[in-house]
Amino acid sequence: MKYRGRLGASHLIKRLSSRYLKWTAYGLIILLTTILQSLPHFPPEIGGARPTLIIPVVVCIAMFEGPVGGAAAGVAGGILWDVFSDRLLGFNALLLLIICCICGLLSQLLIRNNLISSMLMAAAALVFHSLIDWFIYDLMLENDQALNVLLWFTLPGFIYSLILTPLLYYVIYSVAKLLRNRE
Repeated sequence: MKYRGRLGASHLIKRLSSRYLKWTAYGLIILLTTILQSLPHFPPEIGGARPTLIIPVVVCIAMFEGPVGGAAAGVAGGILWDVFSDRLLGFNALLLLIICCICGLLSQLLIRNNLISSMLMAAAALVFHSLIDWFIYDLMLENDQALNVLLWFTLPGFIYSLILTPLLYYVIYSVAKLLRNRE
């Protein structure tokens, strides 16, 4: 009976260390993505548009980790994004919390987790976030060029981010698969 207890404790310790390793890897990916997104010239601008890399990353994490893990990844990514940007602190964190919780629920209950579904989820998340951001920061603050911002910066940035989503999905997929095999 004692041997059985030790085997259970060993398995529990191995599983906990694997969980910490997985979330450390996700945290480093979120941090690296936020830093890369904040660099002035790393993702090169195409026609004045810059990609929003953090949204596809946290959406992909949410698809692998479910609603609770997705919400945690969304809040972490949103807070880091808020710290590195000139936006209201907590704005992106709240939006990404909602987006990632929904994406995690949908991936657990309704859809399969594959590249096509991640592209659709990332597209929906990017549209939702981009339109809310544009509405609050450009339209409500009475920017004279709100329509130009939507047409020449927001929409091209959405397309640019969506083009980079498969690469980001495969990075998250590789980490999730590698660390799932360790459990």
